[in-house]
Amino acid sequence: VFVKSGMFPDLKTACQGAVKIIAGREYGLTPLQSVTELYMVNGRVAMSAKLIAAAIKKSGKYDYHIDKMDNEECAISFFEVAQGIKTKIGDASFTIKDAAKAGIVNKAVWQNYPKQMLFARAISMGGRTFCPDIITAYTPEEAEEVDPITTTGTVVIDEKGEVLDGDKK
Repeated sequence: VFVKSGMFPDLKTACQGAVKIIAGREYGLTPLQSVTELYMVNGRVAMSAKLIAAAIKKSGKYDYHIDKMDNEECAISFFEVAQGIKTKIGDASFTIKDAAKAGIVNKAVWQNYPKQMLFARAISMGGRTFCPDIITAYTPEEAEEVDPITTTGTVVIDEKGEVLDGDKK
């Protein structure tokens, strides 16, 4: 039904839709959440940052608080919740310099939506680190970069935080 509707262009076959729905069931998602918020990238299940954040909040076991979120950095505190009491279990942050070092800061989505991309990296990193029983997936952008077959050269960052070709200094 999802494939035939034509409303989900990434679904080309019923089998692809079924895989997303089955994967989503493992995470306790509805079929609609599965086809809109899960992605299959390089043979991995990837979750939208929105879904990662919602899963943490919905769990009742974990929570998070955004300490800083601007175009330069997103810093998030993570908490474990037991009997209504929140205990801080760690912090995760991602900066524009981290994005430059990873060679992703010059991508169009990073240029157009830096706050949202920084949040996506911080929430996924913190979710996998501090809430591993509910968050095991990468965001789609991260999953593209985690391909173990792909290797890259040296990343050079200038004094402005811009990524240069390895040969330019």
